[in-house]
Amino acid sequence: MEIYLLNERRTLTLKMNDVNLDSNNSRRELTFTTVKALLKINLTLFHREFEDEVTAFPVVSESGDRLLETGVRTLQKTLLLKKEVEVAKVDADLEEARRLFRQRMEECAQRRIRIQKRRQEIKHQIADCDKYIKEYDAKRKRAIQKYQTEVISKEQKTQELEQFKIELEEYKQRQRYLSEKVERFKKYSDYMISVTEAMPDDYIAAEDKVKGLMMRHKTLSESNKDLIDNLVNMGDELDTLRQEFEKEKSEHDKVKMSNNRILSQLQQKHDKTQNQNKHDEQEIMLNKGDQREKHADLGLIVMAINNMAEGCRKYYDPPVEQMKFQDKLLRIKEHLKDRIDVSKMAGGGSTLQSSGDENKSRHKKKT
Repeated sequence: MEIYLLNERRTLTLKMNDVNLDSNNSRRELTFTTVKALLKINLTLFHREFEDEVTAFPVVSESGDRLLETGVRTLQKTLLLKKEVEVAKVDADLEEARRLFRQRMEECAQRRIRIQKRRQEIKHQIADCDKYIKEYDAKRKRAIQKYQTEVISKEQKTQELEQFKIELEEYKQRQRYLSEKVERFKKYSDYMISVTEAMPDDYIAAEDKVKGLMMRHKTLSESNKDLIDNLVNMGDELDTLRQEFEKEKSEHDKVKMSNNRILSQLQQKHDKTQNQNKHDEQEIMLNKGDQREKHADLGLIVMAINNMAEGCRKYYDPPVEQMKFQDKLLRIKEHLKDRIDVSKMAGGGSTLQSSGDENKSRHKKKT
């Protein structure tokens, strides 16, 4: 926004940068600082122009003292007139600036009204377009769904038609087959009718004599077939049982001979074992005292090894009762080796080494 200030010789253009624009309601306001700066500049310019252009011509018609007093008053009046002229000029320019400002504000208000109307019209048009687009999309979706449904229905009907055609062709083939079968069995039917006419009346109690005769023939045929099959099966079973009997008999003879041979071997072994037991009993009776002493020494050695293994066992090792004899000795050996290494590191390895060797040799002798 620009405000133009005009005088007789100069034109001043002032750009208003302190105008606040409200984006919500599009109002424009002129701040107090801008108006104050405008008035100050305008007054300065007019004051300079007035000083350059106005020339005073004093008229001397009085005495000196009166002239001095009158000159002072005249100067004050002249200055007052200057100020009044300046104020009037400033008021006129300010009024013109206000008029231009009001005119611009009215134009802005009218433009804002037009823009708001245009915006409202555009909103209505957009709403109408959105409504039309939504209706068009809904119609298009319904049309697509209807088309898809009809396509699926058409495919189903086509498949049903093809299935019906296949079934119709099967039924036609079945009809031709049955017709041929009827023609083929017609002579048998005529024969059965002639037979039933030749039979006595009380031979078959059924109302349909042809059907009753066929049922009796079927029953007798099945019975005959069952009897023949049973006879064949019994003959086969008899042959199988005879073969199994011969096989079992030969196997029984073989087992009997094998058992007799094993029995004789076991008898010989029993006699030999009995003689050996008698000999061992005699030796045990002779060496009973020596064995008792050996068992006592062996028990002491085992207890000593268990005690030493318990002392050498680490916290993550299994219990001594679950360890084997070789594991116990290995555990004692590792413990002695660790002690020897520690004693070597401490400086007294020679004495511990000799004592460890003596203990080891003593345990080996006992073992």
